[in-house]
Amino acid sequence: MLACATSSPTREGGLVGTPAAWPGPNCIAALSTGDILRGTWFDRSAECLARQRGETLFSSQFATTFDVHLTPLPCLQHLTADQRQAEYRRIVGEIKAKSETENKEKGRQPMGVAAILAQDPHSRPSSTDRSPAPFVHASDHSTEMEFRARYRAFVDAFRAGAQRLREHGRELADMFPLWSFPPALPFNAPI
Repeated sequence: MLACATSSPTREGGLVGTPAAWPGPNCIAALSTGDILRGTWFDRSAECLARQRGETLFSSQFATTFDVHLTPLPCLQHLTADQRQAEYRRIVGEIKAKSETENKEKGRQPMGVAAILAQDPHSRPSSTDRSPAPFVHASDHSTEMEFRARYRAFVDAFRAGAQRLREHGRELADMFPLWSFPPALPFNAPI
């Protein structure tokens, strides 16, 4: 999971040459060198209320800085802090090498930090991928097929329960698969 999250800026379109160069938020320095990770939270609600009251606002008036303490991944908890940092550096090195190879194969150069920051964040892409979303996101084909089979069984059981409910009425309302919502019964007003 770490490799996937840290490789996105380098491999998804070749934006930067190394994950550490990404100008947006990232935790690579904190993981690989032990640097303190600091984040700033802006209280936009308090800022809005102050603006409504007509107060003079300062840029840092509603900002609070926090140190973010990262918990080691369960698969690396048995390692010392130095060993974990070395492992993270190894992973980042692998990502950088794969990115360089992929960029060479595709004949492209990473966009770079300056070009990324120069972009208008509100611009729209000239073209977008219009392919339909997959039925289910799965790690492999067999998992997808298993999900599809279970989903079909669930739908079949639900439809059978709905048919029994239509034919026999309220007494069979509990004949639906777990975690499903039976269809509403028709309203019968007392006479």
